[in-house]
Amino acid sequence: MDVGLNSEQLSLRDTVRDILRTECPPDAARQVLNDAGTDSERWRSLWKTIVDLGWTELAAPEAGDDFGPVELAVVLEECGAAIAPIPLLSSVGLAAGALRACGPAAAPLLTDIAGGVVATLAVHSPGSRLPGPVATLRRGRLRGRAVAVPNLPRAELIVTLATDEDGKRAPAVAVARCGDGVSTVAVESTDPAQPIGDVEFDAEPLATFAVEDIESVLTAPLVAVAADLVGVAGAALQRSVGYAKARRQFGTPIGAFQGIKHALADNYVSVERARSLTYAAAAQIGDPGTAPATAWTTAALAKAAAGDAAANCARTAVQVHGALGQTWEHDIHLFVRHAWQGAAMLGDSRALYYEVGSRFVGGFEGAGA
Repeated sequence: MDVGLNSEQLSLRDTVRDILRTECPPDAARQVLNDAGTDSERWRSLWKTIVDLGWTELAAPEAGDDFGPVELAVVLEECGAAIAPIPLLSSVGLAAGALRACGPAAAPLLTDIAGGVVATLAVHSPGSRLPGPVATLRRGRLRGRAVAVPNLPRAELIVTLATDEDGKRAPAVAVARCGDGVSTVAVESTDPAQPIGDVEFDAEPLATFAVEDIESVLTAPLVAVAADLVGVAGAALQRSVGYAKARRQFGTPIGAFQGIKHALADNYVSVERARSLTYAAAAQIGDPGTAPATAWTTAALAKAAAGDAAANCARTAVQVHGALGQTWEHDIHLFVRHAWQGAAMLGDSRALYYEVGSRFVGGFEGAGA
């Protein structure tokens, strides 16, 4: 499989990068963070710009359109690199990603998200490290609770996974609107520029869609988070390399010192590994011949690798910058916050690797039996 970007995708990447460089400097994330995230007008004005540019239309690509999962990954990677304080990941990557697995019946909701409606995905039960059903459906009513829901304080629509109370029927994707019967509570966020919250459902859903398996619903969201984290990792590494070239000690750039250059080389390997896995997973989503289990496995490995890369690159960036990197005035802590919060989203690396390994061993034992 060729996971390299073609000329059109490279052009898209450069265009998105140039726009974000102008519209979304690091000061944007800092301003939203200082304004407590949810109430900041900075994210609203930036979000309007993104919607006007048509980036949210990636939520519902039309048949025959040139834009698909790989192009979405390109855009999300650049937004991650810019630590853009907007709900593009939660709306187009997570919520719309789950809805795209529900077939044509979900088209009206995807159209709403493509038009700029802020949405999110609620799939973490209290105490659970991996995503899954958080609610039950009985007699047309949705009941349940989810925690650490990304961009929940900004969202209008909440997409979640539900089962029937007996667990006998196939899982379903349920969509609820914030308001009557849906109570939300903002909680302290590692990255206030990307606020999170807890939600409790006791409402009639706007729509429900039966799905064959949970993995098919979560594959696209996993790839979306991976793309965002690859962007964070790459940007943190780039800043570290730039500083290591410029900062001198004993008349020598610190990047020449073994401890620093080896750490940066390890970071580079982890970023490229995560990027390759992410775009391979995105390409598989767009390939109808890929088995759902295979697509989920590739997506889970991409998310795990990207989470490790982002956390490690952010940590190394603080170390390379020394005391400067630990100050509030420097931008590195913005990348650290984004990396830590994103690394836990839809499953931390250890939990995902364990799940993939368990399925592999189980399949191997089954084949041997």
